Amino acid sequence: MFDISSWELVVVGLVALVVTGPERLPRVVRTLGLWTGKIKAACVSLHKEFEREALAGNIQEMRQELEQVSHDVERSVLDVVDIDRDYRRIDPVGRTTPTAHKPTPDAPRQDGVAMRQAPLSHTILTRVAPGQGAVDKVVYQSDGVVALIGDRGPSLLAMAETFSQGTIIAIAPGLDDEQTPVGWTAFDARVTGIEGWLGDFRLESVMTDSNTPRQVTADIVIDLSKTPTLGQQVSPPGYLQGRSSPSPSTLAAEARELVGSFEKPRYFRYTPEICAHEIAGQTGCTRCLDVCAADAIRSEGTLIHVEPHLCQGCSACTLACPTGALSVAQPRRLDLLERMHTLIDALDTPPSTLHVIAEGAPIDPDVGTSVEVSATLEVPVIANFGEELWFAALAHGVHRVVLWPEAGMPADTRQLLDRRLADVACITEAMGLGRGAVTFGGDRRDDTPDTATLRPGSREPLTVSRDSRKRELLNAALRRWQESQLPGSHETFELPAGSPIGGISVDPETCVMCSVCARSCPTASIRYGENTQTARLELAEANCIQCGLCERLCPEDAITLQPRLVSAERRYRWQPLNEAPLATCDACGSPHMPEPLLESMIGKLATTGAADIERQFRRCPACRHGQ
Repeated sequence: MFDISSWELVVVGLVALVVTGPERLPRVVRTLGLWTGKIKAACVSLHKEFEREALAGNIQEMRQELEQVSHDVERSVLDVVDIDRDYRRIDPVGRTTPTAHKPTPDAPRQDGVAMRQAPLSHTILTRVAPGQGAVDKVVYQSDGVVALIGDRGPSLLAMAETFSQGTIIAIAPGLDDEQTPVGWTAFDARVTGIEGWLGDFRLESVMTDSNTPRQVTADIVIDLSKTPTLGQQVSPPGYLQGRSSPSPSTLAAEARELVGSFEKPRYFRYTPEICAHEIAGQTGCTRCLDVCAADAIRSEGTLIHVEPHLCQGCSACTLACPTGALSVAQPRRLDLLERMHTLIDALDTPPSTLHVIAEGAPIDPDVGTSVEVSATLEVPVIANFGEELWFAALAHGVHRVVLWPEAGMPADTRQLLDRRLADVACITEAMGLGRGAVTFGGDRRDDTPDTATLRPGSREPLTVSRDSRKRELLNAALRRWQESQLPGSHETFELPAGSPIGGISVDPETCVMCSVCARSCPTASIRYGENTQTARLELAEANCIQCGLCERLCPEDAITLQPRLVSAERRYRWQPLNEAPLATCDACGSPHMPEPLLESMIGKLATTGAADIERQFRRCPACRHGQ
């Protein structure tokens, strides 16, 4: 770089002599030499910097490749362990031997995530040394400051001996500061709200005498109120309720155990690119917000935000999410699919029943004792195994899927599962297969699938790419199952309102072909196109998640949601919704917009009294601007 030959130096010197003259030449040469040296040094430094950056980039790529190889090896080993655990021992008459399903104190770990830790309780927390929390975990730091709250001050004072250790901040109406024991900080106030989690609680209160607001911070909250201040079904870590504990002394002991550094798994993954929460200021899908029992999800502009410190792994949000924008971190959806395929393929014939059992689920002792061939798959919580996997099991030849939920499953999660089961029941009943294709364990049903009516499912595992999302897996499973059970059928099965499966209808008398619906659809289910004569609106029903954005954004109220399952032939191709002729320019004759849209615009703008408005709009943009 910057190498100059002797002849080039001679030429440069002669030119400089002519230009500057003999008197100033030495000074110019000296200055030029100094600047040349500086530039050369800078270039050498820059060249070395480029080399360092390139080397760092290569090292980073090598590190990522090594981490991926390590990850793949670890997953392969763990998958072998999981598969070995999930194999069922089958005796000569086809009976299966069920395994015990009890929580274990030492949870096996996969990809840094505890797989068997029970959610929805303080047992999700693992004590760690200060500052040693893993990067992929959610960390809590508690110094043990307890906010003790109640309905009446005297009631709290009566428990002074029980709560005599550590730093106590007592808050209740009528609390006399002069009577509080040593070590207590007392406020005669009423708590109006609580936010936060273990190590970072913020309590809003109103002072009784002055009615002024006051905020208090604490690491742990012990709520002895008759009606708990927090009403969500799953309380944040560090929030202890008096009515859920046998005695105040038990609460005090629990609080003492919640001092130090703790971590828990990050239970979820969020892919904002496929979230259908909001478009153009209009709220679309809110299914995850509606079912989170821990109130860990909030709307944040066009997206949602999941607070990892509040999320406790019930997985209702991932079950509710129709696109897969929210998914379980471990076990991943495709991991469960592979484990299920392995279980089914290990049998000579597809199992009549697949039992999906959550950890610690109370199960019927008769499970696995019938003469039918069955298989058992374990999951951390039952919501991990959603409708896309139900249909994948049915498409693989399973006659019935039985779900055994964990003890203490939140009511919102149960209601969501009930709705999803109702969707499946509507389909199977209309197909003549009864309503019992997917049920909860323990339900005594007389309408189990009629094996004489069922056609044999495919023995080939459902093949999807490793980066497939929830909707792609659901569509692939549904298509295979529909084609195996109703080959060539053109039937349409109506589903309950709120189902994530369905399409839309467009009123051709009202629609003006403005294409707002196509531009706002978060899953690209609707498309608008034009040829030389016609504008056309079409729907890809397999992509429609029934979020309702198109219905709410349509300026003419021409769209209606249609929860349904149409035939595989219709569902996986573009269906016409509406079409209209294109209006031609009065000046040049070229088509420029749908006729209904043009007439609608002229009708609405004519009321403004603008002169010559109709003539202007009947021209194409080129002719209009060319005047």
